[in-house]
Formats: sequence, C-alpha cells, structure tokens
Amino acid sequence: MIFQEKKSVHAVKIALSVMAGTIFIASQVQAQQADVANDKIQRVVVTGSNISRVDMEGPTPIEVVKRADIAKSGASTVIELLSKLPSISVALDGNATSTFAKGASSAALRGLDSKYTLILLNGRRLANYGFANGAESSFVDLNSLPLSAIESVEILRDGASAIYGSDAVAGVINFKTRTNYQGIEGTANIGANQQGDGQTGNVTLTSGWGDLEKDGRNLLLTLDLYRRNPLVSDKHSNLAAHDFRQFGGSDNRKTTEYMGWIRNQSSGDKGYVIPGCRGTVGVSSTGDNVCFTNPSTHLTPKQERAGISTIFTQRLNSSDELFLEAAYTQNSSTFIGNSPSFSSANYRTAGSTNPGLATLPDGSDGSVNGFMPGDLVQVFRSVYEAGNRTSKLTSKTARLVGGWRGTLGKWDSEGAISLNQNKLSDDADKQTLLDKSTAALQAGLLGKAGGYDPFVMNNPESNYLPFLTTTSHRSTSKLSSAEWKMSTPELFTLAGESVGFAWGLQGSHESIDDVADPQMKAGNIVNFGATSSKASRTVYSMYGELNVPIAKQVEMQLALRGDHYSDFGNSYNPKVALAWRPNQQVMLRGSATTSFKAPTLPQIASTTTAYDTVADWARCGPLGYKGVQCSYSPKVYLSGNPDLKAEKANNFSLGIVLQPIKNLSASLDWYSVRQKDTIQTLDAQYVLDHEDTIPGFAALIGRDPRNPALEAANPGLNKGRIKDMKLPFQNVGKTNVSGLDLDVKYQFKVGEYGTVKLRESNSYNLKYEQSIVPGSEPTDRLDGVDHPKWSNTLRIGFERNDTEVALTARTRSSTKNIDDPTKQQDAAITNKRIGAYTAWDMNIHFKPVKDLDMSFGVNNMFDKGTVYSNSAYVDTYVNSMNDIVGRYIYLNARYKFK
Repeated sequence: MIFQEKKSVHAVKIALSVMAGTIFIASQVQAQQADVANDKIQRVVVTGSNISRVDMEGPTPIEVVKRADIAKSGASTVIELLSKLPSISVALDGNATSTFAKGASSAALRGLDSKYTLILLNGRRLANYGFANGAESSFVDLNSLPLSAIESVEILRDGASAIYGSDAVAGVINFKTRTNYQGIEGTANIGANQQGDGQTGNVTLTSGWGDLEKDGRNLLLTLDLYRRNPLVSDKHSNLAAHDFRQFGGSDNRKTTEYMGWIRNQSSGDKGYVIPGCRGTVGVSSTGDNVCFTNPSTHLTPKQERAGISTIFTQRLNSSDELFLEAAYTQNSSTFIGNSPSFSSANYRTAGSTNPGLATLPDGSDGSVNGFMPGDLVQVFRSVYEAGNRTSKLTSKTARLVGGWRGTLGKWDSEGAISLNQNKLSDDADKQTLLDKSTAALQAGLLGKAGGYDPFVMNNPESNYLPFLTTTSHRSTSKLSSAEWKMSTPELFTLAGESVGFAWGLQGSHESIDDVADPQMKAGNIVNFGATSSKASRTVYSMYGELNVPIAKQVEMQLALRGDHYSDFGNSYNPKVALAWRPNQQVMLRGSATTSFKAPTLPQIASTTTAYDTVADWARCGPLGYKGVQCSYSPKVYLSGNPDLKAEKANNFSLGIVLQPIKNLSASLDWYSVRQKDTIQTLDAQYVLDHEDTIPGFAALIGRDPRNPALEAANPGLNKGRIKDMKLPFQNVGKTNVSGLDLDVKYQFKVGEYGTVKLRESNSYNLKYEQSIVPGSEPTDRLDGVDHPKWSNTLRIGFERNDTEVALTARTRSSTKNIDDPTKQQDAAITNKRIGAYTAWDMNIHFKPVKDLDMSFGVNNMFDKGTVYSNSAYVDTYVNSMNDIVGRYIYLNARYKFK
C-alpha cells in the first residue's frame, strides 16, 4: 500500500527536514568553539522536553517522586502511590466490577478522564489495556508496572502534545527505572487490614552486574511477585450489614435470595414476597414488599502478579552504547460475584398448574388488588442454588525496546525500536443464558416438568444447569514504534548564552482486536453487556524544540510537532513557554500550547451493549419516586464512528516558584484547559430528559408496553418502563477546566535533636464546565462527587540520623450529593452535602543495620469511616476502597547484599 499525504503535510515535512539539516551543519561550526568544560556538567532530560538541562525547575511545572519518597509512602502498587498525590485522581483502582476494563488501574490529571493523561515508561509509550473503560476510553494499565522497579516518577502538569503527540492533554506521568546498578537487593512488603483480610505480600529481587564506566557494560534484572487477598464485607462493621442508611447511604441488602419476590404487572400492585423468606420481610425503597438477606460479599478481587524485567547496556566507546529493555508481566484478578439471576421479563400465568401461585395475596383483605389467575408477573429471584459466579481476568503484558544512543559531533542522538503488547482474557462461569433461562422460568411458573420453579426453595441441578454457561472475552492490544532523535544543549550562543535544540522522527502502528463472547455479543447473557472492536492505525510524526535564552534571566521553550494519522488526518501543535528568574529566589513561568486527543480505536470501530444509570423522571414523578428510588439501569447500544475528528484543546499556565531561604520553597501554578470537539456518546440522561422536546430523541429510547392498571393508580403516568437506549459516538462537546496547584516545602533543625520537615500540597479546581450536545455552551459541573473543588495533602515529618517519623493527612473536599450538579434531582437531596473526608497515614522509616532499610506504617490510622452518596445516579461510597475498610498496617524492608 502506497502512503499518500496532503501537499501541506509534505511541505511541512520538507521544511522541517531542511531546517533540521541546516541547524545540524550550523551546530558543527559552533561545536568547534564550545567550552569543553561544559561536558562535565551533569545534565538530564526532564519530562516535557527533549533537551537535557541542569535545572529540574523549568518553564512548566513538574512534580518528581523519588525512590526514597516511594519507600516512605507505604504504597505497594503504583496506583496506591499515585492515589496519595492531590494532583492525581484515580479513575480505576483494579477493584471495579461494573466496567468493561475490570482488573485494571488508571490515573488522571486535571479532573479529566485518564485517556487525556499520557503514561510513559523511560520516556516511551506503552500498549493500551486491551479492554477500554466505558467501552471507549483507552488507557495504560498501571498494574503492569511493578512499583519496586521504579526509581522515580515525573509528573508534568501541562499539555504536551507539541512534545509527545496525542493523549498529553492534561499532562504526562513518566515512570523511570534504575540504570547502571551494581549489586543484589531484595525487598519484601507485607500488610493487612486490621480486621485480617486484604492481606498483601510483595517480594522483589533486583540484581545488577557490571559498571558502565569501568567494565563497559551493565545488566540489570528485576524479578517481582505480588499477591493481595480479597476484602470481605462481613469483616467490617460498616459494610457487613449492607444497609448503609445509618451512614447516609441506602439499603443495599439483597432481595433476590431465599426466596425473592414477585410483582404483578397486570394489577399494578407493589411486590409480593415469595413465601419461605429466610431473611427479613420488609419494604424496599420503591415500596415493594421484599425478602431482605445479607450474605457476605467480596469487595475486591484476589490479585496475583509475576513479572520479570531486564535492561542491558553495552558501551561501544566513550560516548556510544547499545541498549536493550525487555519486560514481561502477568496479572490475574479473580472476582467472586453474585449468584446467577433471571431477566425481569413479564411471565405468563394463564393455564398454570403451579400451586405456588395460590400462595400469593388474592386481595381478599383489601390491602392489594391481589393476584388473579392469568395475570402477568415479574419474578425477582436469583439462582442461588448454583452458588456465586467467578470471573478470572488474566492480563499478559510484554515489552521489548532496543536501540543505540551516543553522540554525533556535539549532538546527543538516539535511535530505538519498541514493541509492546497487552493480551487479555476474561473467563466467567455460571452466566445465565437469556433464552433458556426465560423458557425455564416460564415453564416453572406454568407448572411444567423440568422447569425452574421459583416457589421451591432449592431446585435440582437438572432444572438450572442447562441454562448456565461459561463466557470468554479476549482482546489483544499492540503498539510498535520506531524513533530517531537528536538534541544539543549548545546549538549556538545568543548574547553569550547557549541555545538548545532537539528534533526527531517517529513512526508507530497500533491495533486492537477485542473479541466478545458470542453469547454476550448476541445479547443472550442476562444483565451483561458486550463490547468488541477490531481496528488499527499508523502514525508518522516529526517534531522540533528550541530552548532559547532571551536574556540572562529569561528562558524560552519553543516546540512544534506534526502528526499524520492514517485514519483521521493531521494535527499540528505548537508550544511556547517562558521562565524568568529575576534572582536566585524567584522564578516566574508560563506556557501556551495546543494539544489533541486522537479518537481511540474503540470509538472508531467498536460495537457495544452496556448498561447505564439514569433517572426516568417522566415515570418517577407520577409514581412519587425520589432520589435512589428513581434509579434505572437500561441497556444501551453504543456504536463506533469512523468519521470522528480528533479532539482539540488550548492549554495555558502561569506560575511562580519561590525560595526565599535555603530550606523553604513554594510554587503556585494556575492552569486552564479548553477542549472542543470532545468525543462521547449522546448523554443518556440528557436524551431521557428531552425525550418529548427534541426531535429524534424519542426514537433513541426503547420502553416496555404501557401498563393501564399502573397508570390508573398513578395519574399522569403515560410511559412504559425504560428498556434500552441507542447512543452513537460523536464529536459533541466542549470541556473547560482551570485550577491552582500549590506546593510548599519547609524544613528546620531542632537544635541537635533532628530536623522537622513540612510539606503542603493542594490542588484547587476553579472551573469544570462541560457541554454534552452539539452546539451548546459548557455548563458548570463542579462540586459533585466526580469533581470536588479541592484535594489536599499535608505531611509532617521528623528526621534524626537514619530514622524518620511522618504523619500525612489526605483530604478531599465536601461536595453536593450528586455526581453532576446539572442533573435533575430533588433539591433537598442534591444540596445535602457530603462532608469532607480526611484520612491520616503514619510511617516510620529506619535503618536497624547498615544495609537494611525498613518502613512500618499505618494507613487511615484513625480508622476514618465511610462517606456515602445516595443520589439517583451514584448510590454507593465515594471514598477509595483503600480507605473504606479502615485501618491498614504494613511493613516494608529492603536489604542490599554485599
């Protein structure tokens, strides 16, 4: 296939190539005049630039978490570490089951989705997780990165598409591993919740052979093993009962076990309890009579990980070297779910010989209309005889990078090829076949032999095994790339200062092959959706970057990148950033750039059946439902769109860095991100709210037939129960976010006793506006549980010799009791605020002997309780799973063998 491009693209590539060649020749002249002593200055490449520099602080804000900080954090995984930083929000923590991307972890910046944060390992991209979150959001699974192998984490809180291309809209998180390490080091981490569940164990062995400076080669090998046992509800008093009303939540006890309940669709009555309830008979939030039971549940999956990684470096001469990076990680997550269930279809009773129907209320006491032979019914009962469902997700991630780096004249040069793959399988047993289970339950209600009888406490296996099956979901995500780049910090001098320059070429190919289980794809699995997609693209890129000293105290970064995508076309992104240092104590900085997000491959090519949470106020109003009573979960059909355009954004930042005295530093940065053409499905709640007012919306909504008896009892009710919705992907929206990041560090000595260290980090959101339909202006959506106004981390430490004791307070602001304040809901429920949440962590770091470092700590040491939302859209706890179960105790040890 011959690749063809627009003339404008070709012209830009030629211009950039000529510019690069001209600069290369000019640099050789300047190189003859360069001061050789400058070669001895240690320079590093900092995330957000391709030019090595002496100072870490530059025109854009970068947060660096070093290995010592990682050890003192008490985190055993990458996502646990990032969750402790106020500038980062956790999108997935590996525990969620109600997502297509279960088992994975992802993080995000600026309150935007994780797909807008670029994840790098040693400055290079990784393959996306094979399952997309929400069936459309592609991201890198952070569980594939063993924390013990990470030397440092650099977090760039600024748009960086001019440097890295797509995805870097909100910023970049770059994980760096060790280099040129000699010796053998072992680490062991153990921990558990104070109740004894959720035990975590992690063992790592790192070994390095050879010294690059002395031997000309180095081999670094890391082996990592990790295991975490499930958290179980009955171990924790605030979760065991599943009735969370005392904590501000809802009554979430099960109502479909031992024995369940029936609703008469013909009479419109509230539900009837099936005789034989082995729980507590009560009234649900919707007014139905149900059988409440309280079985123990697994709150998190069992997680196991094994990984091996190696880095080999071979010196060719004093400046050139070959390098090879290879890694393989296998993660498995085992989820224990609920028992199988039936669909909520309407079932016939006409002509039934089942004696159980005679046990239902007949209306003789006048309290209900009562069940009459021949009425249509809904049955809410699980197949508890079969036991709980088990789903095992296995993720296999492989990475291979090889290349050369060295110098050509005065140019630091590097060429590399990178191959990445993530392969997933999700196998789930005891899944309910819709057609066979519906037929079996219908036969049981009619009293036919071999049918599933809902009035019998325990049906024989022969009555339910035929409609249970095992499903299998598979996906493979690949990314391969080749890159050549060159840079010099001293291209030429301008007013006596060096001008740095970098340029590079990249080519990459990414693909996804997501294959849904055939029964799921056909919609034949009860209460489970399916997603599948098969697509690929090729990307060619060229970029250039200048670091220009406008004056002795003023540094300017100029960057330009052009990307050509084989599917949607071109994107060009410039950046300008300035840093002014009027003196050694003050630096002012600012930046302006454009950024973009290419459509994800699932957004282009996926076919998805899922479930969404909406409030159907057209029905709830006449029925008198409020809050969680009005929560529905209709099936939604999502379809990819090959005509999608790239999302675009304008990024701005202004900041100041102060260091008035040696041991006191502070930074304050303002940021703004203004997106347009954001890709999303039509918002389900918006479509439902405007079903009768916007032409075409009613055709997107499927409803059950209207119920005359129910409508007669509830004047104003004129719609059937919502069943499904059709929501295509479109370039529909705009998003505007802005905020402030504050970071203050101070330390002082207390005589001869030691040193006190203080750090205050705060991320304050000034604006989160979003539009969800084409042509509409963004509306304010800040101050809901999805977008709190601020988060804060305060660390207080005391260090003496090799021992440090530290307390860390992690706080999340109070919010309204709703995910999105623009949604409809009773004002009394919405405005009942959810209180701010603060958890205190304690860590003691010490060295009992020379080569042994140890940390003992307690997360959530004061056992802070649970914070709940009980809105129609979010009916669960809103703090992280790591905190919801209370006090967690851990011990970490690292020993370096001689």
